Parts: sequence; structure tokens; C-alpha cells
Amino acid sequence: MPKEITIKLPDGTIIRIPSGDTESLKTTLALVTGKEAVATEGEREPIKMNSITELLGASIIERVASIIRNHYPESDWFTSNEVCELYEIVFKEGIKMSTVSTYLARLADENMLHRKGNVSQRLYSVTTKLLEIYGELKILEIHPDLLR
Repeated sequence: MPKEITIKLPDGTIIRIPSGDTESLKTTLALVTGKEAVATEGEREPIKMNSITELLGASIIERVASIIRNHYPESDWFTSNEVCELYEIVFKEGIKMSTVSTYLARLADENMLHRKGNVSQRLYSVTTKLLEIYGELKILEIHPDLLR
């Protein structure tokens, strides 16, 4: 008998999915949790944002990645504080520093950002993978004086 993945729901329902059937697993998890399954590294599809309206409806990690993609050249290093400030300027809403830090860490773990420095002095820079995955929608030109 092939191996299977067993999911037990709070109401006692048991769902069994063959271990090689990733599509059924993703669909089931999405239905059970109410959230879309997250692609594993190498599976992420390019995100094409064609308008600011689409970006406004995007997830927070997509917004953060788009800000980085549009405001930092590949060779520039930046901090989570700078991204937090840009996010608040662009989207006109607050975001916790811990949220930005979490998403920057996730993007770094997916090799979309380079990361250096210790936790209190962490710096990030863009990799070509982030440039390829996130579109080139120009969000907003922000004058450098606004960031000081």
C-alpha cells in the first residue's frame, strides 16, 4: 500500500491523500485552512502587477517585495527600517517593524534577497531571483529627502 498523508480535522473527519498527489494536498489544505497553499522554493510563479489597484489588493509580502523591487537597485543595501518607511509612504498605512522583518527574512530564505550583518544591524540587497519574480510596475518615485 503506498504511503499517504492523513489530515484529522477538529470535528473528527479524517482525510487521506496519497503522498505523491501534491495537487490534491494543496487543494485540501487550501479548503481546510481557508488560505492558499504557499509554493515551495522553485515553484513560485512570477507575479505580474499591471496596476497600482492590483498591488493594493496584493498580500503584504507581495507589497514588500514590490517596494524593494521598484526602489532598490540590485547593488544597493537597505534596512528593514527603510522598507517599513517606504511601505507607509506608498500604501499610506502603518506596518509593524516585526512584520517587515519577518517578510524580509522569508524573502532572504527563498534567495530573493542577500542578507548580511547581525540581527540588530541587518542589511539586505536584491537578487536577480526577486527581479525575475516580481514585475516592474513602477509604484511611485519617492524623493530621497522624504526618507530621512
